[in-house]
Amino acid sequence: MFNVEFQAVVLAAGKGSRMHEITAAKPKCLLPVGNKPLVWYPLVKLQEIGFKDVILIVYDNQKSEIQSTLDKLNLSIKIDYVSIKNEDQGTADSLRLIHDKIKTDVLVLSCDLISDVNLGGVLNLFRMHNASLCALLFNPSASEQVSVPGPKMKYKPERDLIGIDSQTNRLVFLASASDFETSMTLPKALIKKHTQITMYSNLIDSHVYVLKKWIIKYLQNEPSISTIKGELLPHIIRKQLLKPKEKLDYNTSIVNTRDESGIFGYVSESPLDLLIRETSSFNDHYGDLKSSYHGDVVRCFAYIAEPSVFGIRVNTLPAYHSVNFKIIDKWEKLTKDKELNRIDSSADIQSTQVDDKCIVWNSCKLSEKTSFKNSILGFNCEVEKFSRVFNSIIMNDVVIKEKVALENCIVCNNTVIESGCQIKNCLIGSQHVVAKDAVHTNELLTLNDRLMELE
Repeated sequence: MFNVEFQAVVLAAGKGSRMHEITAAKPKCLLPVGNKPLVWYPLVKLQEIGFKDVILIVYDNQKSEIQSTLDKLNLSIKIDYVSIKNEDQGTADSLRLIHDKIKTDVLVLSCDLISDVNLGGVLNLFRMHNASLCALLFNPSASEQVSVPGPKMKYKPERDLIGIDSQTNRLVFLASASDFETSMTLPKALIKKHTQITMYSNLIDSHVYVLKKWIIKYLQNEPSISTIKGELLPHIIRKQLLKPKEKLDYNTSIVNTRDESGIFGYVSESPLDLLIRETSSFNDHYGDLKSSYHGDVVRCFAYIAEPSVFGIRVNTLPAYHSVNFKIIDKWEKLTKDKELNRIDSSADIQSTQVDDKCIVWNSCKLSEKTSFKNSILGFNCEVEKFSRVFNSIIMNDVVIKEKVALENCIVCNNTVIESGCQIKNCLIGSQHVVAKDAVHTNELLTLNDRLMELE
């Protein structure tokens, strides 16, 4: 439906630095959420609205594992894998890398987005105003008290300061709240131009952006811009206050000269577009006699999803923990009524105590006289007799020996938990062996040297 008009790009070359305890030995985009890897959710979202192709940006050393995993999921969308070797590259650097592949306007998504939002809304807003960029924002979800596995600590959510013109949905200000101590000021020119600005500090940036093709070209000549959210978006938003020099030759683009920033050398608006705006009775705002959009050729917009929309970025440990225990209830809305295969047919389930809040991946073996409540067990896990697993996320290739009790834990890949262990509220890193009869509560059990390297 949209694949000719827009190209889709999914950014999956992230370290997961805010949850490195569980991404130290596994690509962030392959973390299990429900019965699928994390990146499956944005890919299916693109499929649903008609995209046939997507560019997936990954780290070079993770490409084969990611490709092998996605090949098994029977996705209809064609994936063009683009790998980057430098792990210090930012998200804008990734877009710069694929500039030669970009032929149309671009829909950019992060691999950690899980949402039931209709992306058609943000695309339509972009179309309606011939926008330069459009960002999707979520309303905050109701606060919830959750016990995140691992040492007790306070997780401080990131907050953005977002200014939106309430008349027009123009996005006029974007910055991290951490950039300001006690107060902030807005340019006088901005307040004079947009008289009805609403400042938000609780909206959630989904990292879904629709960008004009010219922005990708502009990035090529702005090598200092490394990230989309922190640098590119604020930069473009600020340029809305500038005006281009008008050419007198109306046979060429009305906007085709460089200002001091160079941005207007990339924006293109034809004389016909300008003539239509000037002769049309349409205006996007009221309260002055200025033309529509105040004559701006750089136009940024915000699409705020309805409060009923579920949307989360799985980029922190609390978010990862939370979404896994919501996935069954949200599944139908997330996937447009696709059937949730809670228990894979290849799993060997001898236990009679697996409740309806459990998800069991393929090739698992759950012995008799075991008990499972509200838990996820990943690929090729084995649980021996007299063990119980409650409210836990067990990743792939995990072995749980006899008489083990796990409660509210996250257990990463290739871990072995020896018999008799009592473990509660713990995070167990990959390839860790928990000694026989060990008792642990609110601990991080992992290979310390690996975590030190990441820090």
